[in-house]
Amino acid sequence: MIRLGSKKKRCNTSPPLTRSQTCPLERIPLEMKEEILMKLKAKCISKFISISKSWSSIVRSKRFTNLYLNRSMAQPHILFSLTDRRDNEMQLFYSCSQEDPSSDHQTVSCPPLNHDKRFEFSPPVRGLLCCLNDNDRVMIGNPTTCQFITLPRVQTERKLNDIYNVNICHFFGYDPVNGEFKVLCMTVLRNKRSIGVVSQDHQVFTLGATRKEWRKIECMYPHNIHPRDKGVCSNGVVYYLAWIAKVRSLMCFDVRSEKFSVIKLPNNGNVQYLSEYGKKIAVTDLIFGGTFDLWVLEDASIPHWSPVSIVIPYEFGFLKLRGRLGTGELVFAPFFVTNPFFILCYDLKESKVRKIQIEGIGTHFKPIHVYLDHVKSPMFLEL
Repeated sequence: MIRLGSKKKRCNTSPPLTRSQTCPLERIPLEMKEEILMKLKAKCISKFISISKSWSSIVRSKRFTNLYLNRSMAQPHILFSLTDRRDNEMQLFYSCSQEDPSSDHQTVSCPPLNHDKRFEFSPPVRGLLCCLNDNDRVMIGNPTTCQFITLPRVQTERKLNDIYNVNICHFFGYDPVNGEFKVLCMTVLRNKRSIGVVSQDHQVFTLGATRKEWRKIECMYPHNIHPRDKGVCSNGVVYYLAWIAKVRSLMCFDVRSEKFSVIKLPNNGNVQYLSEYGKKIAVTDLIFGGTFDLWVLEDASIPHWSPVSIVIPYEFGFLKLRGRLGTGELVFAPFFVTNPFFILCYDLKESKVRKIQIEGIGTHFKPIHVYLDHVKSPMFLEL
């Protein structure tokens, strides 16, 4: 029986609204979302991770990172790494346009990553770099966003500290075939009371792999290296200087196969520095003006070295080769900050030097590292 005056309740059978219906941003096609992100500065892109799962998946994807990097590679930068030694010690990354160093300046300040010893970075690889912190743990960093993550501790044969020293050397590389970043660590156990190496281990960590651990690998060439030698990654191979039975040699580590090989150095091994030379590798001795030679590795499979003679005026002091520009000019820079700071561009065809003053570096810094062909990466770091 139905009572007069009563109201019949309506049943709401419509489904709840989806996020794409309530949030206009979610209705944007994937390609348009990527294009929006591509127009932003790399340091701002990580903020989109907190907007939604869909935006987060784009930012974290290899596809978007590669799209962004491919565009960034058309506008390479010069990256300067230095430490502010004033009251509040900070690690600074300063970058400027490689084509026009007077434009597109950016400075990123990071908390001090290492208080007790001179801080050493590996040369950037696709916008990322690595280093050791105070606890001898490897850190991967993005100097554009100033984000750093710490990798698991390297397994070492640590013994009594009053008898043994453990040195950890690290190298950073990229496998372009599989799209993987890898860190190579060499741990050397030395006896404090006698000369010589007790043991050596070589371990590899793959960033983003399922197994987040160091893997031991074999090296058929026992060798020693200086802890501050960081090597250079070029075309999927990490190159670094080393001593094999007291002979100065060039070590090669294939990032994909994780195999080692050795290349004989020119000039009877009397070289001190390794640098990129466009898509090639070059070695030099200490440069203090005047006429000197550098050697370019033309073919690693033979191998074949080509000497290049250069004349630098003595007035510029001690310099280090930092790389080669797309114009063919070689870039040299001082080891320490000068007032004002400068770089030299050497034209091989005309045998002429032009000096470029870099504004904004300041005078309160000590050692400085200079890297060419740096690209700004939006990559969000996670293990």
